[in-house]
Formats: sequence, structure tokens, C-alpha cells
Amino acid sequence: MTIDEQLLARVENLRIPLDDLSSPIDWKDWYHFILIDQKTGMRVLVNATMIGRPEQGQIQVSLIVNLPSQQIAQDVQPDTPLATFGTTFSLEWQQGMVSRNPLRLQGKGIHLEINGKNSFLEVYDERAQLSIRFRGEVEATPLLVTEDSPFGSGFIGWGLIPGLQVVGELSVCGQSCTINKDWFCYHDRNFGRFRWGEDIGWEWFVACVTTDDGRQMTLVLDRRTNKDHSVGGLPYIFIYLGLELRKVFLGSTLRIDWDWSSSSTVPLRLPGIMASLFSDRTLKSPQGLQVQAADEQDQLQINLQFDAMTELIVPDNQDRQYTFIEEVTGNAEVRLSLQGETLQGKGLVYGEYVH
Repeated sequence: MTIDEQLLARVENLRIPLDDLSSPIDWKDWYHFILIDQKTGMRVLVNATMIGRPEQGQIQVSLIVNLPSQQIAQDVQPDTPLATFGTTFSLEWQQGMVSRNPLRLQGKGIHLEINGKNSFLEVYDERAQLSIRFRGEVEATPLLVTEDSPFGSGFIGWGLIPGLQVVGELSVCGQSCTINKDWFCYHDRNFGRFRWGEDIGWEWFVACVTTDDGRQMTLVLDRRTNKDHSVGGLPYIFIYLGLELRKVFLGSTLRIDWDWSSSSTVPLRLPGIMASLFSDRTLKSPQGLQVQAADEQDQLQINLQFDAMTELIVPDNQDRQYTFIEEVTGNAEVRLSLQGETLQGKGLVYGEYVH
């Protein structure tokens, strides 16, 4: 299919004004990838965030890998069905580490390039024994959702590309596996100005589903909220069949219900220093999520059951001093009635609950 390369460039364009030495330090610009192999059940998150500006900012990198425990060597195999490995690290943002047109970000442990439809990403942490390296080519229709939506004291923008053909390699604890064209790769972009710790939060997921008749369906949900999620903005869910956007439900057509664990536990936390700081903090975790949507023409039902959660902790300068990002993954079941046709399917999901 033909990709609108002008729209794609607007999605990928770095928004931080690199050459403005007086630009505000609350600028944020991040590149986010989710990779899923439905055959093996492996799921990967990779995120690179630029904050502030060169010489007065940071580049923050996250890599989280979820995979069935039986795929791990016995000497490091956990006693849970799904194993989670992760690393995060920060780099001082020096001159020359980031350039635009085409985008290039390079520092110790991170190399990202995006040039039109083609991308390259490598993240590695030798101490954590984690690395990923892949090339991607855009296949699905890009979507620029917002550019200046109010968020906290500033604004946020969001664009997404729910379909890259990828090839590469993933290594976990000395074991390597090939990333090939059968893997699903979702990529999105956030950018804007706001401060962690303000009265902000969000709910988001991407689900990769195979229908009973063998078609691929991708569903992406987003709802921005306040910190305790008592007030939400306009929610929407985008539905792709194959590589094309086919349906959007939004606003009052959507009902979103989270299920929470009955008891509190200590989750896996990153980065390590934060895990130590919050080693006694227990919390109830998201167990599942149900989404129902209906308008005059079409209906949607989604049932998500999570089997792993990782908490990322972001320091801030507000009263609470920390923002918590719950990364969740699990299984998805979908039933969609679209233009008189009923589609059912199962797959995997990756999501976030930020508070």
C-alpha cells in the first residue's frame, strides 16, 4: 500500500527545538516501540525519551522483555508462567547525540535512526544481559492524533504507526532469538511540554489479534486522565484491519472498566534504585480490562487478562515526588461487529496505566 510520507514525517518529526538555547526544559519527545510474537508469546517494550535540551537534559531508555518461562534456561527460570526482564538507564544529553532530518539518536547503549519509512533501533545493557537490534519498514497507515492537546501545565501530542515489518535479533540472558516478518511491531510517538508529577495520568494499550478467519486486527486505546483517574478526557479506540484504519470509537460510545487484584503485592520495579527505595510499597495491580463500544452502526467487545506487570518510577518535583507507570501485558479476546460483518479473534496486549 502507498504510505503518505508527508504525514509520516509529521508523526516522526522531532519537536524539541535543538538549536534554541533558551527553550524550556520541560520539553519531552519520545519514540516508543512494542514488538509481539504471537507464536511464542514474547513481548518487548523499547522506549527512548529526550527531555529538556542538549547540555541541559537527559536521554532515558527502557527495555522490557516478557516471555514464557519455559523459553528461559533452567538456571534463571522463574517459578511463574511468564518471565520478565528489564533495564532502564539515563544518559546526560550532550551536543551531537541527537540530530534531525533524518532523525538520529546515539549514545552508550542506544542507537536510533528514522529516515522516511525506514528505521533502525539498537538498545543494549551488558550488565543486565539484554539487547535488541532490528530494522523496520512502515507498512500500516500512519495516524497523527493530536499535536497540542492540553495536558497538565502544558500540552501533549501523539502519533502512531501500528505496523512495521521488522527483522533483527533479541538477546536475553545469553540466549538469542531472531525477530522476523512474523513479528508484529507497533510504534508511536509522544511529544510536548508538561512536568511529571502534575495532576496527569493516562490509560493506553495496543492489542494484536488474529481473527478466526486469519486476518490481523490491531486495536489501540488512549484515555488521558488526572492522577487518580477520577476525571478523564475524551477516550478513543482505533481499529485497524490489516494495515488500514477501519473504525474509530470515541467519547460516550466507549465504556472502559479495569479489574484490580483483591490483595496488594510488591511488583517488579525499575529502575533498580527506585525498586530499593520503594521495596516496602505494596499495591493492588491491574488484573484485566473490559472495553465495550457501540454506535449506530457497529459494536465492539474487548476482554483483556493481564499476566505480568512492571512498575516504572519517574522522579518529579511535585508534592508526591514520584510518578508511577504500570506496564501490563497479557491476553486479548475481541468481538467486533463492523458494517454487518462479525469478527472474533484472540491475541496479545501491551498497555500502560499512569498515575
